[in-house]
Amino acid sequence: MRLTLKTLCASVIQSTLLYITPAAHASEVEVLHWWTSAGEAKAASVLRAGIEQRGHQWRDFAVGGQAGISAMNTLRIRAISGNPPLAAQIKGPEITEWARLGFLRNLNDIAEAEHWEDKIPAPLRDVMQYQGDYVAAPINIHRVNWLWINLRAFKDAGAAIPHDFESFFTAADKLQQAGYIPLALGGEPWQVATLFDTLALSVMGPEHYQQAFLDFDREALLSDGVTKSFSLLAKMRPYTDSDNLGRNWSDTTRLLIDNRAGMQVMGDWAKGEFLAANQQEGKNFTCVAVPGTEQAFSYNIDSFVFFKPNNAEERQSQTDMAEYLLTPQFQRDFNRYKGSLPIRLDIPLPNGDTCAEKSRQAFLYAEQHNTLSPSMSHGLSTTRYVQSAIFDVINEFFYNPKQTPEEATQALYRAILSAQA
Repeated sequence: MRLTLKTLCASVIQSTLLYITPAAHASEVEVLHWWTSAGEAKAASVLRAGIEQRGHQWRDFAVGGQAGISAMNTLRIRAISGNPPLAAQIKGPEITEWARLGFLRNLNDIAEAEHWEDKIPAPLRDVMQYQGDYVAAPINIHRVNWLWINLRAFKDAGAAIPHDFESFFTAADKLQQAGYIPLALGGEPWQVATLFDTLALSVMGPEHYQQAFLDFDREALLSDGVTKSFSLLAKMRPYTDSDNLGRNWSDTTRLLIDNRAGMQVMGDWAKGEFLAANQQEGKNFTCVAVPGTEQAFSYNIDSFVFFKPNNAEERQSQTDMAEYLLTPQFQRDFNRYKGSLPIRLDIPLPNGDTCAEKSRQAFLYAEQHNTLSPSMSHGLSTTRYVQSAIFDVINEFFYNPKQTPEEATQALYRAILSAQA
């Protein structure tokens, strides 16, 4: 669905009027982002330090909640009022929508000077471009299809790390019998959708997954694969806790850190929380691909866009920030805290970071074998309008045991068709 000024205004009316602040002063860089958890805050501090070292004043514009949805609602308010920040964290198709409306600065001069074509993996470049022009700067690569394991809980329960769904449910039963929450799941719509997303990737495989959730092919959306994915989601329902409604993702990860839960399906930003809590990989936690997705890579990319500046000083501060984002120092330090892979594949990974090593190998394999899949649940495959419709159907099914997987499949197709109209 095309984001027009009319729909942009409509979304603003429906949003809460928050965070309206005066325009940034010259040489002051106001940066909108949604990095508010412990690991994310450490990562954001790397960006702040780099901006300040380049002689600019950092103005933090952090809007947490709902995996960036709250931040985007706030950004629309600022943009319509004619007062957008100089830089904003935006990703996926939303980059195209903002560029189409004429808000974004062209970054071709920076991309050419900094050799982005050589530094950004080819399959990911198009996400940063609009009509062949760079309008966004990427930071990292997140793998979404991870299953995080609390090794202490598994040892206590006598459970084996799962390699397929049969062993997953065997481990879940043992964890439950030992008094643990088998599967930590926050009750926010995007978290439930993330679980479904990874199950669909597993059940359908990358090719059919992309047909359904990237191409929105009718046959794929109404296939047995989607119905089986809903069935698997329903089977996992009894292994989650009843206190999850509204719980954010980092507090959900905290259940593993505090040794209350055994597993969590979440992107590798969860690793940033483990590390921020001084957890040790291989001792306190580990990571395995969601069963059936070992050779697949569901990706999410953090990126920044730059709104058209008002003067030369603002333009220079944007240039300095954009240039900094792909430097070896920033790529190394930021992604160590964030839990993600550097967007630059020539950047060495932290010593002993097995999860990062497995993630990079999985990315390289998926890139070579065409199994890289933009994540539906994290806004890389579609607009927020379609994504929101998908979230509604998935969450209605998850919290309504009376609805059948077949009914949910039909509802999903209808919702997507309506959102695209």
